[in-house]
Amino acid sequence: MARFSKKNPKDNHDTLTHIESEFTTNYSSKGLRRHNRLAGFGKFFISFLVVALLAGLGAGGYYVLAGNPFTQGKEVSVTIPDGASSQEIGQILAQADVVADGPMFARYMRLTGLDNYQSGQYTFRTGAGFRPAAQKLVAGDQDNHSANQLTIPEGTTLDQVASILAKYTGKSEDEVLAFLDDDQFFSQAKAAYPELLAEVANQDQVRHRLEGYLFPATYNLTPDQDLADIVLTMIDRTDQVRLKYADDLAKSKLSFHEVLTLASLIEAEAPDLENRERIAGVFLNRLEIDMPIQSDISVLYANQTHSAYVTIEDTETDSPYNLYQNTGLGPGPFNNPGEEAIEAALNPIPSDDLYFVADLKTGKVYYSKDYESHSKLVDQYVSEENADL
Repeated sequence: MARFSKKNPKDNHDTLTHIESEFTTNYSSKGLRRHNRLAGFGKFFISFLVVALLAGLGAGGYYVLAGNPFTQGKEVSVTIPDGASSQEIGQILAQADVVADGPMFARYMRLTGLDNYQSGQYTFRTGAGFRPAAQKLVAGDQDNHSANQLTIPEGTTLDQVASILAKYTGKSEDEVLAFLDDDQFFSQAKAAYPELLAEVANQDQVRHRLEGYLFPATYNLTPDQDLADIVLTMIDRTDQVRLKYADDLAKSKLSFHEVLTLASLIEAEAPDLENRERIAGVFLNRLEIDMPIQSDISVLYANQTHSAYVTIEDTETDSPYNLYQNTGLGPGPFNNPGEEAIEAALNPIPSDDLYFVADLKTGKVYYSKDYESHSKLVDQYVSEENADL
């Protein structure tokens, strides 16, 4: 059991750093590429959230995470709707005074992996804190719990979807993954959704043909639905989104497969719609001049790894998914993006920007038109001093 010191804030800092180690595992800026690369949101949010959570420990920062037993108050009933994003859930809980900061709670859920939440009706106490609230949502500890709800978070990779489906169906992960990659099942899905899956069917270099097509949402299923029915339901939701944005898609230079691919990068790079739309513009500007996108998300997917940073060696991986070494968008999606990321990919904010970088301390994003300006911003906001927490 961890004990916190009232006298020595540094002791508290060290203890919480240990408890929340998932935030900072292998988080170091040494030996990493700091130039000629785009600084992704996956990096700065870890730093930003750790700073925000640890800096105020002496004044109650620990209670933001774990809840304050001295201030937890009345019971409140909260409804988490189907398909709610992490940001929407944070806003709902903040409005009900369950957590102190909605946006920060959403980031906490993402960074700790506690975002496999279930929709439904929940009872909380005000002032519950980040960790108890997130754990309750993940456990599905609802007032009227339904065992037939399945939640796929935004930005989940197909491998992660396989893990979620394995837990839901009682099958092994290998069995589910083999099913998702099965040629016969893909033919069945393509016959049901020919327009949706036509392009990916001809992509020889994709790792998983259904990557990007398993729409992230909370699904209310019935006991008689088998694995094939469940996966087809997810594909159907993706097709519904495609049809919803048919007018925007008709105006775009990208096919829907390319939109999903771009959206998957945006999903992992940015948490809010405005920055997603701006980053979409940056990526499209690079594509227009045949400049590599240089997204770290692509390198992590190419190497099948998960880390806060990528090294120079990582960016040299020989893979069609490595967008440091290849121009264009790559063979296909890097995860299963949500609707907001898809919307951003179809509605980019026009600009002449080719670079972006985030301040590790504040989270503010700065955009640049040329490398010289970008390099100065990197030195200012992504220095080793700022990053080495």
